[in-house]
Amino acid sequence: MKIIDAHLHLFDLQAGEYRWLSPDNPPFWPDKPVIAKNFSESDLVVSAPDQLSGFVHIEAGFDNAKPWREADYMAQHCHMPFRAVAGFDLLAGNNQHVISELLKRPCITGVRHILDDEAASVLNDSEAKASLALLAEAGLSFDAQLSLYDTAGVQALSAVAADFPAMSFILNHAGFPLADKNIKVWQDNLKALSRADNIAVKLSGWEMHNRQWRADDIAPVVNTVHQYFGESRVMTGSNFPLCTWHSDYDAFWRTITEAVPAVCAEKWLSENTLDWYFG
Repeated sequence: MKIIDAHLHLFDLQAGEYRWLSPDNPPFWPDKPVIAKNFSESDLVVSAPDQLSGFVHIEAGFDNAKPWREADYMAQHCHMPFRAVAGFDLLAGNNQHVISELLKRPCITGVRHILDDEAASVLNDSEAKASLALLAEAGLSFDAQLSLYDTAGVQALSAVAADFPAMSFILNHAGFPLADKNIKVWQDNLKALSRADNIAVKLSGWEMHNRQWRADDIAPVVNTVHQYFGESRVMTGSNFPLCTWHSDYDAFWRTITEAVPAVCAEKWLSENTLDWYFG
């Protein structure tokens, strides 16, 4: 099966900053040392009959002040087809300059501001809305990372998606469904987001809230995402190298290729990522 990984990170600790990987900085995960090392394209190995045909690199804090430098590094060191999602501060005041630099790099097709618990306050901010308007005008997408147990954050995301209907918004890690046992809140908020045609979902990041997740844990999530987002608005990503807390890269994809519905496997595993990120 052809795979285009919709969500991964590569690290070069000698070339970039990656302040969050320092043991002195949050997040204070006890197993952070497992991933606090170099990871390159050569580590992305899958076994036949699966074939990795490309990937989307998500910003990893290489240089937060000049986020385009991460894409420059990727362009110099990667040989596989890829697209990059650059780091971006929606609340910063110099975003026209940043966007101008991002647009000079054809591999950059979108940006991410990690929203997490601040989703509502950030997305409702007038400065953030001004930044989103600039991003929309530039034709860049926005990777939204927030919990779907945060209803206020979901409402704010729905509002900005409605404000910028020509802009693509891509929900990271399916909104962390494994973060809480009250799955109905997640389901209801996922359904609310599904009403916006310009929002897509990435199935990824399972290990963020369950290092020992099993196929049975994600099956109801996969079914619900399929129910609400259908065949054309769902992508699959590894969140490499964080997925290695659970299993190696090859084993991860063996599990995922078996978990996705057969009727939309080609779309979810590769074609939709081409449509939403590669253009």
